[in-house]
Amino acid sequence: MRGSGRLGDRWALTAPLSTTYCCACQIHTRVGGTCHARTPVPQDVIDLLVTTILISSTDVAPPSAGASILAVDAVPADVLADLDHLGQQLWDENYASVSFAHRCRLSTPRYEWRPVAEILAHHIEVEQVLQIERSRLYLQEVSCHHSAWDGSESRRQLQRLEDSVAARLVFHPIAPSPGEAGAIEYLGLSCAVDEWTREVGFRTPLTVASLTKLLEAGDR
Repeated sequence: MRGSGRLGDRWALTAPLSTTYCCACQIHTRVGGTCHARTPVPQDVIDLLVTTILISSTDVAPPSAGASILAVDAVPADVLADLDHLGQQLWDENYASVSFAHRCRLSTPRYEWRPVAEILAHHIEVEQVLQIERSRLYLQEVSCHHSAWDGSESRRQLQRLEDSVAARLVFHPIAPSPGEAGAIEYLGLSCAVDEWTREVGFRTPLTVASLTKLLEAGDR
């Protein structure tokens, strides 16, 4: 069953600071400077990004604390339809790219938005924003291989999310990327995972215990 609610205050959320790009879409990569299409991303990644796009803005000033961004009463049917459509577009572009890279034709599953509850709370932690940014970069990385990507609505939506992320992390420190020589990124970005799932969840503020838990989840 999908979550429901009404639209409330908007959030701003981070942008990549890498000096390495690939393809015509100019996206950050972390694998030897080369963009690789792998397998289609799981639905949880699409759910995370659609939920974030729903509540994101490019305002630098953080919103005031208060109730959840989406309350528990009914979301208008047209809003749900728009979110389903957005998620379907993101997934379609991803499947098209993977199909092109592997010279086959994969059918995209039907998408229905499932809200990510942690992102709809009244406060979003920096670690959650970093995970959102890592997932955004990854989706771009595995969706840019076919000719329709550059002019797609999906690319425009992810670029808008990039601006929102930059506004949210405007004061967050940057550091050299531990996985890519010559690149810089938001501090802590490399500790997030590409293929986020609800099982992995979000890491708590940086501690040895939380990092160990995250690495163990990635090894499963």
